[in-house]
Amino acid sequence: MIYKNNEAEDYAAGTRTHTLFAAYWALGTVLILVIIKTIAYYLSGSAALLGSLTDTLGDGVISLITLASIRISLMPADKDHRFGHGKVEGFSAMLQASFLIGASVFLIFESGRRLLRPEAIEHHALGIGVSVVAVILSVILIRVQHRAIKKTQSLAIEADQRHYMNDVLINGAVIVGLSFHYFTGMIWADSLLGFVIALYIGWTGYEIGQKAADMLMDREIEEDKRDLIHSIVENFKGVYGMHDLRTRRSGMNLIISFDIELDPDQSLREAHTISREIEFALLEAFPNAEILIHKDPRGDTYDTRHKVHGVHH
Repeated sequence: MIYKNNEAEDYAAGTRTHTLFAAYWALGTVLILVIIKTIAYYLSGSAALLGSLTDTLGDGVISLITLASIRISLMPADKDHRFGHGKVEGFSAMLQASFLIGASVFLIFESGRRLLRPEAIEHHALGIGVSVVAVILSVILIRVQHRAIKKTQSLAIEADQRHYMNDVLINGAVIVGLSFHYFTGMIWADSLLGFVIALYIGWTGYEIGQKAADMLMDREIEEDKRDLIHSIVENFKGVYGMHDLRTRRSGMNLIISFDIELDPDQSLREAHTISREIEFALLEAFPNAEILIHKDPRGDTYDTRHKVHGVHH
């Protein structure tokens, strides 16, 4: 099995292309939606449409933050940042979460004001039409972002995608609210939908913040991925044991480190060949990984790291 240097370079170039394309596409989509929704809200006065506009304005700011964080994250490692700049995506996602929660609070108060002091809603067809256009544009963007996430595992793009998935649901709620008011004349339904949208935005902010905290606090990756690493390594010929698997995410990169037990009588070159082949095998499954393998002689696994409770396993 051979994993050539140019394969790693091709993967890095592909990562840059996919993430930046998704980020710029999001900005273009948001610009169109903000213009359309601002005009529609000005003409219709719908609280639900205001909620949709608020969310889209938030998406615009967040997409700018996403673009900036991606550009920094893609910067190569340097002498002061030898693990690279990937953690900036965690800070970006945390900012996105804070903005979303703030937008949620604003919308709750605005919907409450509209509920206590109802205002006439006009131009139902305009509001519905704008929301249909928004759903179509958002679905296209989500597909672009999904492809980028699948290729890069970028938390910043994933957080951005969640906002636009919200847009699809939010605009669907606007369509329902305006239609309900048009056919029944019940103006409170619009404000009620504004509340629902606000709560959903707030919950999304909480989930994004939790993922950002996990990255910044070096939380271990999902258990099924850890199991896959164990399976690849432990089934390798010449490996008599594996322990101290530790993983963490840094932006689009996955950091993996572990110890393996090898035949103590084999040469250093033979041990190095085995560990290198293991690294290549892991890169096939995790092309965005940076891998560190410590080699122990079979039956002698003690080192100073083992004093950390719960790590030596």
